[in-house]
Amino acid sequence: MSTNNINDLLRRGIEAARNDDRATARELLQQVVELDDKNEKAWFWLASVVDTLEERRVCLNNVLHINPNNEKAREAMDALESKARKKVNEEEVIPGVTRSQITLILGGGILIVVVIVVAFAAIVISNNNAVAAQNIENTRVVQAAIDANNTATQSSLAITATFEALATDTPNFTPTSGIPTLPPTWTPVPSETPIPTAAVLPPVTGLTGFLGAYSGRDVLNNGYLNVGYFNLGTGGTWTPITTEYGRHVSFSPNGQRVVYARYDQLLFSSVLTTANINGTDPQGVNTVITGTPVLEPQQPHYSENGQLITFIARGNTQNTQVFLYNVLDNTTRQLTTSDSVFTHPSISPDGTRIVAVRDDVNSPTPGADLVLIDVNSGGQVPVSNDRSAFIETMPRWLDDNTIVYSVAPATDPQNYDIFYRQANGGGSPLPLVREPGAEQYPVISPDRQHMAFASNRTGAWDIYIYNFSNQQLAQLTNTAEADYPTDWWQP
Repeated sequence: MSTNNINDLLRRGIEAARNDDRATARELLQQVVELDDKNEKAWFWLASVVDTLEERRVCLNNVLHINPNNEKAREAMDALESKARKKVNEEEVIPGVTRSQITLILGGGILIVVVIVVAFAAIVISNNNAVAAQNIENTRVVQAAIDANNTATQSSLAITATFEALATDTPNFTPTSGIPTLPPTWTPVPSETPIPTAAVLPPVTGLTGFLGAYSGRDVLNNGYLNVGYFNLGTGGTWTPITTEYGRHVSFSPNGQRVVYARYDQLLFSSVLTTANINGTDPQGVNTVITGTPVLEPQQPHYSENGQLITFIARGNTQNTQVFLYNVLDNTTRQLTTSDSVFTHPSISPDGTRIVAVRDDVNSPTPGADLVLIDVNSGGQVPVSNDRSAFIETMPRWLDDNTIVYSVAPATDPQNYDIFYRQANGGGSPLPLVREPGAEQYPVISPDRQHMAFASNRTGAWDIYIYNFSNQQLAQLTNTAEADYPTDWWQP
């Protein structure tokens, strides 16, 4: 397979990982490493979407073998080993007693034995000192002669040992993966996707509120960026919420609290965190159901009344499912349980339904489509049913009867545009924004007058604002770094 095809698989795999489509990402990235087992970037991203700790360890080992200077992989490996040691220590050796407790008990017993031995040794040494003193003088003369002879012998041995060390080859470390040793450097392969060319649009004016976003450079190389918001009233001033990296900021109705997916470098995974808009009073969202925590929660979204937060995670299946957190009683329940992969849930304005993307990956006819999920019963009703012909993603509610989403044809999977359609699935989808490049992350203003979205039409992911009344576009950001809007709050 050509380098261009490998690069395309890698690009699609990374995009799927960033969209939390773990199954697709894993399949694409595995194809990359099968075709190019020296692809450092593919191994690193594959580590973020595999299922077990041992698989992550293998992926990270391969990254470090290809590039020993990859600090992010080293930190991830250290965190992984720390987690494994903690798990071993917490295992019950006998019912009710963990390994760490056994170690503590044994350590205390050993300490007592050591104290007894030291006391006994002190008595013996005291009795022997007198005899030893008498022997020292008798052996001094003899020992002096022996030392003189040993000095010459040791000098000869030291010289011989030095030459033997220089003549012995240093053993080479061979990883179990069998990947050949490479120089400790890596040159990123440039994307083969043509960079769109489009003029910069007029700046945003006359708007109010905060646009939640994650933005900046991908320093961790895993899709987590700086978390914060753009102040629309001041022309888009950026304010960070935390110094930690995360994704998918969503505002409470009063704009004083946010929820976001925070990357935990110790867990090598994500956790959901709520905090004041200035970053104070951070609290974890309860993601434990009947004593069992769900894994890798992502894409949180507040309901408009602030009582619910929906998100995706891996619960009792390997694929991501839809969950619902009740802010009032601090409980979480799982809404979907199937072989499908669910992503990008969003609660309707009336709080009765959730629109999400469902990909029936294990079906004979897989494909990503939009589906409505009843908040009370968990029942599902399809909104679109084109299977693999079109790739729907990132739906949001324009109102209780209309859904806005990003979609790309299977024949051109990088060319996303923003469409809208009836929530009941009737009628035909209609375009809202069809510009050069890809348009994703649609976010509706609370007054339903504007829509923010991200586009790479100029070569970098920037944020644009669409005016529903006059169909005009304005540009909020214009930097080389990535900017992705995820929620909008208005006073």
